[in-house]
Amino acid sequence: MSYRGLKKRIEGMLMAGDMEGLTTLVLEHPRAMSALISLTYDRGSVLTWRAVEAVGSIVARITERSPGEGRNIVQRLIWSITEESGGIGWSAVEMLAEIVRNSPDRYSDIVPIILGLYEEEIFRPGVLYAIRRIGERRPELLKGAEAILRTALDDRDPAVRAGALLAIGSLKEGDGGLKERLGELNQDHTRVRFYRDGEMVERSLAELAGDLGV
Repeated sequence: MSYRGLKKRIEGMLMAGDMEGLTTLVLEHPRAMSALISLTYDRGSVLTWRAVEAVGSIVARITERSPGEGRNIVQRLIWSITEESGGIGWSAVEMLAEIVRNSPDRYSDIVPIILGLYEEEIFRPGVLYAIRRIGERRPELLKGAEAILRTALDDRDPAVRAGALLAIGSLKEGDGGLKERLGELNQDHTRVRFYRDGEMVERSLAELAGDLGV
């Protein structure tokens, strides 16, 4: 199968929600993981986000089979966001988040690396996505996340403010009093588009704050 044909097949599986078939394909085909990652560049596309989620669950399966192989994928994603790589990593932070979410005990060591990327403006939405997704499963891994969320709530970028609101919601208990700082956002009707529960959705910041009971 050609690389182009492989990508098309993966696209079809993602849109059909055939995760079992996709996992089998990646486990059996040496180029399938690269093809899957290559579909994660358009953050406005459902396809991209389904691919991001798929990377997390598939790397978990790969790690069960070969811990070294799984770790190599993680290291390549980390490398892709360094200056030395010559790239910007695109959705690498989000993919790392999904990997931790699916294999928290194996990859908890990369959580500080993910959180440390918040200083770079380009990675802020990805870091907030990571806090949300990891927090839904293992909030105790997110030491230092509260400080990031406090800063993000005041960011000039509405997408970053939205990411903070979504992340706070995932932490449930133990938000460190963050909800008390949401009064202004409750009046912010700026609309943002983001991915959640398998689809792209659009909400206002006020609506997201309202979801937190503000």
